[in-house]
Amino acid sequence: MTITLSAHFVLIHGAGYGGWCWYKIRCLLESTGQKVSCPDLSCSGIDLTDVDTIRSFQDYNKPLDDILASLPEGEKVILVGHSAGGLSVTKAIQNFPDKIQVGVFIGAVMLRNGFQTEQDRKDGTPDLSVNSEVSNNVNPPPSAIYNKEDQRKISCQMSPLEVW
Repeated sequence: MTITLSAHFVLIHGAGYGGWCWYKIRCLLESTGQKVSCPDLSCSGIDLTDVDTIRSFQDYNKPLDDILASLPEGEKVILVGHSAGGLSVTKAIQNFPDKIQVGVFIGAVMLRNGFQTEQDRKDGTPDLSVNSEVSNNVNPPPSAIYNKEDQRKISCQMSPLEVW
């Protein structure tokens, strides 16, 4: 007798990426019968949201919130975040505790227990301005543009060149 265990994985990309960065992991998980969602957070990947309309972390995180809010009652996900995606995992665990089976942080921003406010998130986020053009404007909200070479150095040093 074969018992197949399946789960629903929701994989959250880091800053400057999109759901595309999970393609190899997604294929491997799906080939074993797992359900996998890799949303593009607002203004990321192929999401067409205008960056000037994003005024809060909640706006940025909306695609993830929509997935979690639409889960059937009793369904829980394994939520995985990479890099700045750890902030999204933390916020989702706070907002949807009954929808999360487990949160996994892979090389991700992980706030100390009890951190919940917008200021906590700012204090817990690493300063990447050394390797990017960072806007400190409040209106529109802060944003960063990474050149491809620095992006690879910051978080994907071991990725094969063909990925880039």
